[in-house]
Amino acid sequence: MSRKDQAYDYIRKKIITGNLKDGTPILENDLSEELHMSRTPIREALRDLEAEGVVVSYAFRGTFVTALTPYDVEDIFDLRLLFELWALDRGFNRITEEELDQATRKLVEAEEAGGWDEEYLADLCLHNLIIEKSGSRRLVGFMDVLYTQIERISYRAFMNKTYNRNSFQEHMELIDGIREKNLSKSREVLSRHLNNVAKAAIEAYKTV
Repeated sequence: MSRKDQAYDYIRKKIITGNLKDGTPILENDLSEELHMSRTPIREALRDLEAEGVVVSYAFRGTFVTALTPYDVEDIFDLRLLFELWALDRGFNRITEEELDQATRKLVEAEEAGGWDEEYLADLCLHNLIIEKSGSRRLVGFMDVLYTQIERISYRAFMNKTYNRNSFQEHMELIDGIREKNLSKSREVLSRHLNNVAKAAIEAYKTV
C-alpha cells in the first residue's frame, strides 16, 4: 500500500467513526507525526477525500471535515434511491443465483455478529451487486464517491441508535424478489428499504 493510500485510509476512518467531527480542522502537521510520513502523501489523500465530499479546503484557511445537515443527508439518499432503482431496472436479469447466495450468507453472518462493521459490509455487498450489474462504469464511479458519504452517515445512525432495525428483513425480501424474477416487487422493497434507511439517517443528524 502506498503512503498516500495509508494516509487516505487513516483519515477516512477517523472521519467515518466521528473521531474527526463535522467542521473540525484537519492539521497536516499532526497527521504527519501520527503517521510518521511527510505532508506530501497526506495532501494527496486529502485531495481524494475532498473529491468524495467528506472534506473541504479553503484558501488561506486550511482543510476541514465537511459538516452535514439533515438536508444534505436527504439529498444524498435521494440520489442513492434514483441510482439504485435505475441500476436494478437495467441489470435485474443479470444477477445470478450464486451471487444472491453469497449476499445472503454475508447478511446472515452479519446479523449473527451484530456489529456495525459486519452489517455495513454485508449491506454494501448486496447494494454494490445491484450497481455493478447495471454494467455502467460511470455509475460505479458515482456510487464509489457516494458510498463514502453514506458510510459516514450510516455509522452515526448506528451509534445514535436510529439505525433501521428492519434492514435485515428488507434485504431478505429484496433477495427473494430478485430470485422470483419479480421486478415490481423488488423495486418496491428496494424503495421502501432505502427510504427507511434515509429516515433513520436524517434523525441521527437532527440530534446534533
